[in-house]
Amino acid sequence: MKDKIKIKSPSKINLCLEVLGKGNKELHEVKSVTLNLNLSDELLIEKSDTFEIDSNTDLPFEENIVYQAYELFQKKYGNFGARVNLVKNIPIDSGLGGGSSNAANFLKGICDLWGIELDGKWLYETGEKLGSDVNLFFTPGINLLTGTGSKSEKIDVTIDGSVLIFHNKNKIKNKTKLAYDLLTPDVYTDGKYTDQLIQQIMNGTLLLESIECYNVFENYINKLYPGILEIKENLEQQIGYDLHLSGSGPSLFCLINDKEEAKKIYNTVDSRIFGKLLTSPLEDK
Repeated sequence: MKDKIKIKSPSKINLCLEVLGKGNKELHEVKSVTLNLNLSDELLIEKSDTFEIDSNTDLPFEENIVYQAYELFQKKYGNFGARVNLVKNIPIDSGLGGGSSNAANFLKGICDLWGIELDGKWLYETGEKLGSDVNLFFTPGINLLTGTGSKSEKIDVTIDGSVLIFHNKNKIKNKTKLAYDLLTPDVYTDGKYTDQLIQQIMNGTLLLESIECYNVFENYINKLYPGILEIKENLEQQIGYDLHLSGSGPSLFCLINDKEEAKKIYNTVDSRIFGKLLTSPLEDK
């Protein structure tokens, strides 16, 4: 039996993100299509008598979503300990799903490490408790999210190309709550943008540049991140591609079919105060 396991914990972007309105418990109902990326954090999980996390971030132990995932795992399965080394490559609080991915992949990893048969129902219920987009990371590739974002349905499709990401190095506390608090009924939609994208996907192999992205939070992008519109416009002029917001931001991304062209743009663009990352769609598994 194995004593440790190493796992890649991928990021995501939202190709489409609509808010349909408020549902039960005053939570917003969404409809979204997400794409997992090869940009990944790394999790090394080793057997232990206790639980501890070591990471290259300054996030307090109790605030780490991996620790929160372990608490729920412990309630279900008992005292199976683990020593976790988490290497963060995905920018934190960036709209790229790093924390949610860490939680999902930790839960799968610790069960695999200890030879515990996964209870699918419990896994998805636990993912929903941890965060609205945790469950999409149980089925890597392209996913349709509905409800509050925790209902995830995998879409089988092949996508190739490059994704260029610009991420704000400045962090905003509680930015997701702030973003949803800004929403007003006039920006609610009926899911038509997501449906159009799903139809586009179902018609065959999809070219990245052909995707028509939509994100409701772009209506408030400058309120959330003052000055970002000017930076976005400057970057778009440099690269010759439209930039789109992922999740509630602040990361911006563009989709490029030609990988060599993407490399040239990445090497020459002046991203100013933003960091830049070049990645690609995660191979559908």
